[in-house]
Amino acid sequence: MGLFSRFSKKSSAEKIDDTVDEEHDVDDAVTNDTEAEESTDSDSDSTDDDSDQTGSGSDEADSQESEDATDDDDVDELDEEALLEKSAPYDRSEKGPFDAGEDFPELNRLDLGALKVPVVDGMQVRLDTDDDSQRVLAVTLIHEGGGIQLQAFATPRSEGLWNTVRKQLADSVASQGGEASELHTSLGRELAVEVPAKTEDGRPGKRAMRFAGIDGPRWFVRAVFSGKAVTDDEIRSELSALFRGVVVDRGQEAMAPRELIVLTAPQVDADSENDDEEKDKDKDELNPFERGPEITEVR
Repeated sequence: MGLFSRFSKKSSAEKIDDTVDEEHDVDDAVTNDTEAEESTDSDSDSTDDDSDQTGSGSDEADSQESEDATDDDDVDELDEEALLEKSAPYDRSEKGPFDAGEDFPELNRLDLGALKVPVVDGMQVRLDTDDDSQRVLAVTLIHEGGGIQLQAFATPRSEGLWNTVRKQLADSVASQGGEASELHTSLGRELAVEVPAKTEDGRPGKRAMRFAGIDGPRWFVRAVFSGKAVTDDEIRSELSALFRGVVVDRGQEAMAPRELIVLTAPQVDADSENDDEEKDKDKDELNPFERGPEITEVR
């Protein structure tokens, strides 16, 4: 396989894929709310009958319940605020990933439009494209048997996505019977997951992956480590360094939060194909009967 390859996906990703069954979550929420309402209705008659007997004790209980409810609301509000905070390494602006408007070191980078990714000798680049529109949805860097897939998404200037996405990923993994553990690394908070999967011979097994995410100015980049990058610290460190060297060019156009920032296929593919075609054409036009270079021996 050459430097570049393409992998087509059959479904187009307009928003970030949180791997969460939203319909299932909505059904559970509706069911819980319905059961709560039915329980409230069934208890209302007995509450009315006992209201005269409880007297001031009921008022005190209602007051306490009101205070508890207020405390719960405060906790929920704080949790929501924490989820919306940006999550990134403390030295992101110095060591990356960088915003296009920031100062960043000069490296040999491949220009994919919204993402400028560093390339090193021996690395392969795979472009993940939509099967219908042929849009480039993600880029995967493959090196030494390990891979890291990168996707960029739009975010508000003052809000982040990684805290929310990380929680949704962990919930999704748990619902599938898998395990998820949060790690603190040089990339910030990562999520190591194991999900049930079948081996090549059809036996039950587990599939291990690691997710990382970094919030920047008006953008969020999600990384998925696979292959040896999950089990080999050295390979993961090399791919993490490539991730830190990425430059994100979100652009100035208005975008909805969580909207995927589509990448641009490099022109190198087309140029290489044209060069190969020209070489093949030249070979076809060679005249086998034409005399080639001659060496004259001088005595």
